[in-house]
Amino acid sequence: MIRIPPRTATDAYFAKMGGSRRPDIVFDIDLGELVDGHHVVARALEFSDVGGVLHYEFVPGLREHEEETKGPFFWYWRLSVEDDLGTPYRDDNTGAFDRSGRAAAHGTRYLGGPVPRAARRLRVDFTPPDGRTPARPWCRRLDITLPDGGVTQTWTR
Repeated sequence: MIRIPPRTATDAYFAKMGGSRRPDIVFDIDLGELVDGHHVVARALEFSDVGGVLHYEFVPGLREHEEETKGPFFWYWRLSVEDDLGTPYRDDNTGAFDRSGRAAAHGTRYLGGPVPRAARRLRVDFTPPDGRTPARPWCRRLDITLPDGGVTQTWTR
């Protein structure tokens, strides 16, 4: 575990949106060092009719030289989503992240579709990048109760 920095990078992202977007559920959960040398910190969920989004931060932010030394897509962790209604979610794992962050860099990962308002549980599973097994325990699952946002974490070694 690391000392989780303030949500400055995520707050700056939402401020840049000028109030047109906001998080629906806020949390600060260190998922562990999913990426070599970087923790992934889950910060918030955002729901809309076009799709759900997980907001996260790389801590510390990624450095330009790392792709040269660690290889392309060394940062590409994945998620999969299911809910209590059996909604089909795509597993395309699209999103983006800020490459200029220092202590932390904001990122988004799309959940693969909209989360129905009638859903009462959302399960998000995490997978490190291909070929990577974190040296320390990491969070492989978040079970999130909706709409209040209570979270249960499942860890693995």
